[in-house]
Amino acid sequence: MKLQFWGVRGSIPAPGPDTAHFGGNTSCLHLMAEGQPAIILDAGTGIRKLGIELLRNHKDKKEIHLLFSHTHWDHIQGLPFFAPLYIPGFSIHIYGPVHYEKSLEHILDQQMEYTYFPVRVAELQAKISYHELKEESFNIGDITVRTKYLNHPVLCLGYRFERNGKAIVYCTDHEPYYNFLGEDDGGEEVNMVVEDQNNRLKDFIRGADLLVMDTQYTEEEYPSHQGWGHSSTVHNVGLIANCGIKRLAMFHHDPDRTDADEKKIVELMRRLGKDAGLDVEIFGAREGLSIEV
Repeated sequence: MKLQFWGVRGSIPAPGPDTAHFGGNTSCLHLMAEGQPAIILDAGTGIRKLGIELLRNHKDKKEIHLLFSHTHWDHIQGLPFFAPLYIPGFSIHIYGPVHYEKSLEHILDQQMEYTYFPVRVAELQAKISYHELKEESFNIGDITVRTKYLNHPVLCLGYRFERNGKAIVYCTDHEPYYNFLGEDDGGEEVNMVVEDQNNRLKDFIRGADLLVMDTQYTEEEYPSHQGWGHSSTVHNVGLIANCGIKRLAMFHHDPDRTDADEKKIVELMRRLGKDAGLDVEIFGAREGLSIEV
């Protein structure tokens, strides 16, 4: 399998000379495997250029599987600009977590209402189908896909892709589970649930050849952002300890983070990993980067 990054920024696009190295587009990744349908993770603004790339250089990939981690704006805002939606002959399967108030189809349809966008969903030419997910396992071609709920202010899924004994895990928009009542409140039962949820995530990422993980905040920034649904450097080092992760891609970069700032945080993560005795390759995800496992 090969994973290519088309958008790595969190919250809102951040174009400009200070973010050119890592890129300013919001979340979008392309998972490729020989003889398999195209798999896309999230539809932030990076999906616009990916759509053009698919039309130019992957004309045989008429079947596309688009998997949303969740439906916050920075993960869906590029969808109306995804060129294959407008071309007959494409079959696009859209997946995302179950919402109990609105269907996935309704949520995505709303952002293309005429008030916000000149083309309605009913005018799209591709064949579109929707698949609402919980924690489950299914197959796309010969790739096995597993899902896991993450800790974020809206229902959010992590995805694990397995093929021929290799695994890629995508866990964006997640922060550690914690007892929001306080460690001394809620009783031992609540603290046990928190510990169990954190352990379940460890099991989900265990043995990944490549883990793409939310590392939006430093440890100093995290206390003022607790509850926002994003993780920190020190927490992620602890999370991957003893999990046998081979490579960690730091992802969902803060929109206010310059390239110079982000490079310092990558180096910080590497030092923390080394001090913890981790045998993990740690790097910052950037637009255009392709990784093969």
